[in-house]
Amino acid sequence: MTVKDDRLLAPTLWTAVLIVPVLVAAFVILFLDRTRELWAWTIAPSMTAMVMGAGYLSGAYFFVRVATVRRWHRVWPGFVSTTLFTTVLLLATLLHWDEFDHGHVSFWAWLTLYVVTPALLPWLWWLNRRTDPGTAEPGDVRVDRRLRLAVATAGALQLLVAAVILIRPGLAIAHAPWELTPLTARTVSAFIAFPAATMLCFLADDRWSSFRIPFETATFGLCLVGLAAIRAHGDLQGPRSSVALFVFALVIAIVLLIALQVVLDRREGAATPAGTSGSPSS
Repeated sequence: MTVKDDRLLAPTLWTAVLIVPVLVAAFVILFLDRTRELWAWTIAPSMTAMVMGAGYLSGAYFFVRVATVRRWHRVWPGFVSTTLFTTVLLLATLLHWDEFDHGHVSFWAWLTLYVVTPALLPWLWWLNRRTDPGTAEPGDVRVDRRLRLAVATAGALQLLVAAVILIRPGLAIAHAPWELTPLTARTVSAFIAFPAATMLCFLADDRWSSFRIPFETATFGLCLVGLAAIRAHGDLQGPRSSVALFVFALVIAIVLLIALQVVLDRREGAATPAGTSGSPSS
């Protein structure tokens, strides 16, 4: 195969186009707290539903960017993260099978999605990886290894937290800032694992253009979680220390992500040769 550029292959593009409406619909149901009538199982309190909704809408943003940017190297970390995310949710479904509403069409839509995507996404990753020559775009920034290592270390710690919640949901239930069940704890662990996996991918690629969209996605999702916490502040009835840590970590994560993007975007702007348009539209 002769590689000319890293444009997305057709199956990946169509997958992105088809999945966006599904994710937007999930966001509406969850953020408006309509899980009793419209979701695969009833979720309470509303804070959990809205955190999930935030994750789904940020996922919709990511796949819109996949469909519009159409360049593989700009989105590949998101496919790794989404594979982990869907795998954890499939595992949570199997472990808590009896808690789902098997008579509701939304359950079968949920089950189909999380049976298919853990296999589909790695296949799309494998197809598209051959199209990426590994070269930087004009004006692209090569990120320093020390910074990538710091980001990856933070991702590894976050992934460890997600793994502990998945394996020992009782620990999360005891210390969570809002009420959780074993099912919702394991579900939340998938949403924690998603950005963590993206951060770990920083070790494999030093092109800033490969991480701008995944980092935009993570920032958008965290801002939506902040909005959820404001809307459902009455649900934050856990230990005071847990609530304080949750709010502090959320604010710090948003600030650091925005700061990182601003710094690297400025470096990219300074590196773009005068008189050129730089990298393709992002």
